[in-house]
Amino acid sequence: MMNSRAAEELSARLSRPELLVTDFSDYEAYLHDATNDRGKPGALVFAETEGDVAAAVDFCRAHSLALVPRGAGTGLSGGCVPAEGSLVLSTERMRRLTIDRESRTALCGPGVITKELLDKAAEFGLTYPPDPASYDESTLGGNVAENAGGLRCLRFGVTRDYVIGLRGVTVSGERMATGVLSKSKGFNLGDVLIGSEGTLLIITEIAVRLIPTPRVGDTILAAFGDPVDAARTVRDITRSGMVPTVLEYLDGDAAECSNKYEKTEGVERAAAILLVETPAENRQALTAAVRSFCRKNSCSHLRVESDENRVEQLWRIRRNLSNAVKEMATVRVSEDVAVPISKFPVLIDFVAEMNRTSPLRINAFGHAGDGNLHVNFLSMTGEDKDYQIMEQDIARLLKRTVELGGTLSGEHGVGLAKRRYLPLEFDGPTLDGMKRIKFIFDPQNLLNPGKIFPGP
Repeated sequence: MMNSRAAEELSARLSRPELLVTDFSDYEAYLHDATNDRGKPGALVFAETEGDVAAAVDFCRAHSLALVPRGAGTGLSGGCVPAEGSLVLSTERMRRLTIDRESRTALCGPGVITKELLDKAAEFGLTYPPDPASYDESTLGGNVAENAGGLRCLRFGVTRDYVIGLRGVTVSGERMATGVLSKSKGFNLGDVLIGSEGTLLIITEIAVRLIPTPRVGDTILAAFGDPVDAARTVRDITRSGMVPTVLEYLDGDAAECSNKYEKTEGVERAAAILLVETPAENRQALTAAVRSFCRKNSCSHLRVESDENRVEQLWRIRRNLSNAVKEMATVRVSEDVAVPISKFPVLIDFVAEMNRTSPLRINAFGHAGDGNLHVNFLSMTGEDKDYQIMEQDIARLLKRTVELGGTLSGEHGVGLAKRRYLPLEFDGPTLDGMKRIKFIFDPQNLLNPGKIFPGP
């Protein structure tokens, strides 16, 4: 806990003294994110203005105190888990949101919930395509920090593709602006900051572009008796040049978890399922092509829906999955890897074999169209031996992913969870280059220390 003298000094710098919390009795959620890792911070600040952010940064710099930025805490890599004795800086109350219909842009505080932006944009016939599964609770600041994707990323892209400007506070206390929020031109620093996991600066404002709300075509549920057949269907669809709005994969175990949570016809005995949403343009031809690929690869059940209520029922299979897994397992560790789409069947077969041979329960789902797979490692007891097995199985998965030409993280980020594995994907000179960028922005290593890079 922060000592009383330091707490008095910091609270005096803030716009309101009550924005500082030093007793975590009622704030246990701020000790962790959605992983099993926990930290022991010294204090917590709920920033409401950019001035509050700057005050917290100046205080930490003056006292050489670690500063850990935080959004909604929905991350799955330990990215906002507090360092020992650190100051947690929450931006969840910075929720300014304005939309310019003419320019199709939005100006957002980092605490704006993704769904809030989607709902507000919809009032103008617009939308913000990146929609992570946690869109109803994740903040835009967190999405930018992790470069979040979502169900529609195959067709429309990820967070990086829609951020057109950032504003933030550096560890030196300076205000930095990029893109449309900057008055000067130069290096596109926004691309360096997006996905930097809170290690380079504290984001205080985000400008994003919006697009006209696309019309929706059909939603297709296809079940398969073999997960590799489902993966081959994904490969065939992408090879054809077709770009569905959504192309999601769930293996049989994941589908079973979701189906126990809420029953859906056709899922009961599937070894894998695909959920495909086609665009409205050329709807009939695209749906016919998806049907053909599914049947070619021996699908056991095929269902096509266009009615809004029935479509929503199908998508609940995917949306219910996270809650379903949480309810059935004592401990869940979720990894997100991605491979070239040509290797997706190989990865699916590898995960299926892991599930067959591991003492743990392992299931997988993901944004199949871009080769992104979320793999859940589940312990029903939470015993120490299960954690040891998890470590071994995760290492096997990550090593195989890199062997297939893939990446360790499709969208969750590195954080604490994957930092030790980074040398599997990046050589020494590349890692050194990343560390030099970190040093330029944060020479004292105060911003989110211990994240991303291997070592203490």
